[in-house]
Amino acid sequence: MKKLLTILFFTVTMFAHGQQDKNIVKEVESKITEMKYVANSVKELENIDWKKIKAVFDANKLEEKIALIFELELQQSKNNLKSSITISGETKNIDSLIIKAKKGVTSIIKISKKYKNK
Repeated sequence: MKKLLTILFFTVTMFAHGQQDKNIVKEVESKITEMKYVANSVKELENIDWKKIKAVFDANKLEEKIALIFELELQQSKNNLKSSITISGETKNIDSLIIKAKKGVTSIIKISKKYKNK
């Protein structure tokens, strides 16, 4: 009888514990910390939509560290030219990061046009 009561007690305890509300909702926070743009031609770099790049980081917190990476791989060029630039900083400085990225991309375009003609 003692064993039967013990088994019954444990069974009731398990069922009662199993009925408790365990649906805990956790907020999931997403962030984008890096954006990489790989181009295979100079025209692709010339046609970057900078407004869309800024919009990519809209959901980030202002103090979040981010990186903008731009690469050019001219496999059809004589020297198989590969060039890249990385700009990083905080999301709150996205406008200045984009200005720096534009200057860097312009430099990559100038350099690649010199090598493309040779």
